[in-house]
Amino acid sequence: MTSAFRSFLIAAVFLAAAAVFPPQLRAQGFGAFSGFSMGGISDDDDSDTPTEITANSADIDLEHKVITLIGGVVVDDTSTQITCDRMEIYLEEDAADTLVGKADRPEDSSGEKAGEPDKEDAADGKDGPENADAEEDEENKKNIKTIICLGNVVCTKRADKSKPDEKDQVALAEKAEYDVNKEIIVLTGAHSSPESVVPEDVYAAMLKQVRANTVAKNPLMMQGDTWMTGEQFTVLLKENNRLKVRNMKFSYTGDSLFDVGSGEKDGETEKKTAATLVSSDDADIDLERNLITLAGNVDVEEEASRISCKKMAITLKEKAGKAAEQAPGDRKDIPDGDKDVSEVVCTGEVVFRKHAAPDDPDGDDQIAMSERAVYDAARETILMTGDPVLLQGSNRLYGKSIEIFSKEDNRMKVNTVKAQLAGRLLSSDEEDIPGIPSTTITAATADIRPNEKITLSKNVLVDDGSGSISCNEMEVFLRKDASNPLFSAGKQPQADSAGAAGGDEAKNNVSKIVCLGDVVYRKLADGQEQTVLSQKADYDAVNEVVVMSGAHSDPKSVVSHDTFNELIRAFGTASGGKSGIDPYTILMQGENWIGGEKVSIYPKEGNHIVVTDSMRASLRRISRQKNEEK
Repeated sequence: MTSAFRSFLIAAVFLAAAAVFPPQLRAQGFGAFSGFSMGGISDDDDSDTPTEITANSADIDLEHKVITLIGGVVVDDTSTQITCDRMEIYLEEDAADTLVGKADRPEDSSGEKAGEPDKEDAADGKDGPENADAEEDEENKKNIKTIICLGNVVCTKRADKSKPDEKDQVALAEKAEYDVNKEIIVLTGAHSSPESVVPEDVYAAMLKQVRANTVAKNPLMMQGDTWMTGEQFTVLLKENNRLKVRNMKFSYTGDSLFDVGSGEKDGETEKKTAATLVSSDDADIDLERNLITLAGNVDVEEEASRISCKKMAITLKEKAGKAAEQAPGDRKDIPDGDKDVSEVVCTGEVVFRKHAAPDDPDGDDQIAMSERAVYDAARETILMTGDPVLLQGSNRLYGKSIEIFSKEDNRMKVNTVKAQLAGRLLSSDEEDIPGIPSTTITAATADIRPNEKITLSKNVLVDDGSGSISCNEMEVFLRKDASNPLFSAGKQPQADSAGAAGGDEAKNNVSKIVCLGDVVYRKLADGQEQTVLSQKADYDAVNEVVVMSGAHSDPKSVVSHDTFNELIRAFGTASGGKSGIDPYTILMQGENWIGGEKVSIYPKEGNHIVVTDSMRASLRRISRQKNEEK
């Protein structure tokens, strides 16, 4: 998401028009006529173009220290224009002399000739007249206390003509107030007819994203199809145009936030462009400190996904190559697009929701919840902590931490894993199990590559209610056409499909399972538990056969003391294996056991078992019923 908030930054500098309410104001001939014009307003020290102000009429009340421009007020300095119905300029107590023109200055008592530079200025290396102009500008600035624009205020910062793709920046409000001493601009209220200023297509799109009364009540900023509205905009000019917005709604079209759903395609990272609406109770855009803070009911919504939290902090960085261009001590004005997003931190009831595909009406939304989520733009990763959980339908994935790698097709690494998946993964039994059958998976860590494979490590346990398997490491290979990109189980089965169809849901997304290291497979059969001990287990989900081989390294920890001693007597330690039964896989039921170098189990054939290579067995307790069946 290197540029997801670039338009946000553009909106943040809309009121870089300190030129909107410039510091110096020089009287330029008040005429006795209905029109009124005045020049000389500009915040650009290098500009030779005077600012022109026109109005239908003017009321200059120096006694009460106020100048009022009434009707059709226009302030224009070629790069910036302000229009409003009324402009009130409030002066300081000692401002009158400056505005009406001062008397000729007395000769300097120092005896210096007129036009010669001041000695002190010369000693400082400053040109006298230029220094005098600077002092005059500062003095004029102090003469004005407050400027207030009222009624249909439109502030326009014209696009740079050298940039053909750049659009004008426009701010609309009912009222704009500039506190000259504090250098703070506050915009409130709504323009009476924003549709007359905002392009028709942008205005129509705006009304689709927010209610009409929101536009009717609040000030608005826009550039092209990017716009922002809120109850109040506050611009802190002294802090490099830091912008605070109350009850903000901000819309832009650009890279999908957090690149959710992007992935690798033909060796290149595929980006998704989306129309995004950002909302929050409060927004603080501080470009000088490289920080944007959204607080209270934060919501970021686009067509395919939605993110909500209590607080979102966006850290910025200089765009590559821009930091070196700026000389030390230069004012840190931020041209459009000169900063990129470095990190986004979401805290407090964080919820990521990825909507089901439009062409999959039966699909379920994917939801991720946590207390904290950190997006690293350079690595394109999202780290979720604070009881994170992923949900889709009846599927659940819990962890101590979940890290999502956006540019790797949303690959996930999970610590302290617990998953609840719809469907039975290990069994094809058609027995009537009430409700929706499910499989529980636990492990120390998981590496999930959607539509490829899931790797579970350390203390792995899979239990589907009819059987369980534990091992040191498990690789679950997913089918390429699996219907669920985040979980191995597929769509949520319906409640009435709890039988065979429901039980197949998990397996339908799995092609193969490989278990390594001290494998223990358990299954309840005929009222007794069947247990298989091996070093490796391969499950072919397509053909439904489990092939188990090798010896468990510590069978004593699994079987009874008597059974273990019997196994030692039967197999001995001649092979040199630490377990004493190497290389035999052991299948047990009660006190009966069968050992072989390879044991194959066919679940869909009633758990038909085939033992090959050096079989040994102890069938000491077989019921009369079983003998009669044989």
